[in-house]
Amino acid sequence: MKPKKPAGKAASRSFSIARKSVALTIAGSDPSGGAGLQADLKAFQQNGVYGMSVVTLLTVQNTVGVKRVEVMPVDLVAEQLECVLEDIPPLAIKTGALGSPAIVRAIAERLETYSGDLIVDPVLISKHGDLLGDGSMTAAYREHLFPIATLITPNRYEVEAILGRKLTDLDSFCQAADDLHQLGPKYVLIKAGVIDGDRQHILADDEHVTCIGVADVPGNHGHGAGCSLSATIAARLTLTSPKHPHALRVNSAVQGAISAVHTSLELSPPLGQGCRPVEHRVLHAGKNAGRAQ
Repeated sequence: MKPKKPAGKAASRSFSIARKSVALTIAGSDPSGGAGLQADLKAFQQNGVYGMSVVTLLTVQNTVGVKRVEVMPVDLVAEQLECVLEDIPPLAIKTGALGSPAIVRAIAERLETYSGDLIVDPVLISKHGDLLGDGSMTAAYREHLFPIATLITPNRYEVEAILGRKLTDLDSFCQAADDLHQLGPKYVLIKAGVIDGDRQHILADDEHVTCIGVADVPGNHGHGAGCSLSATIAARLTLTSPKHPHALRVNSAVQGAISAVHTSLELSPPLGQGCRPVEHRVLHAGKNAGRAQ
């Protein structure tokens, strides 16, 4: 009896892998998998990017809420970062919840000479307005991380805390984006929330302020949406050619990420008893974010 041949042609398959596309997240852990470094790594993987992580804090949380937070010692965070950078340099780094001003300062000091793209998601206040960082954290971001960032991605509440004023309409958000740009980052992306029926994102650089609107997706979902957005932007930047103009690369990454996260909200899985997580498995989708003004 002749031996059976292996099914299929696995040995002859060809794969297209961007082997140099590496991204690093510096963030806290969400054991429920919806947000934090778990969401970031899913976004990296789904976009075909090799992902790494530096843990800044541990949380006890799920879709209902956060029950406990333990911030890592600053030297442990710094050693993790140094260990990764000296072995596998990433093309893009994104930061999430950092836990303390000392950690913010340590990260900024190490990344001051970093030549890749640095995406800073200043996790200070949740999308529901819950305080996650005090005034000392806001000051640390302004002084240390914003001046060296490629892009910052605050939500509306974080912008209000950083600038010390309320935002009321689209014009006030556009002015806020320009004011944040004056703090040093090359680009600013404000997650403004729902304005006049659309979910608005305001992107600013040293020449333009652009409003990118997508239809709102009603419902109790969106756990990890902000993390997934900034992580997807970071991932897509590692996949673009440095030969192209940087503004074009950033704009393309932002537009694609907004579209992908919008799709992930539309397809949010029925998981958990609280705010449902986004559907991370579609974060590779999306090319055009919709209505730019």
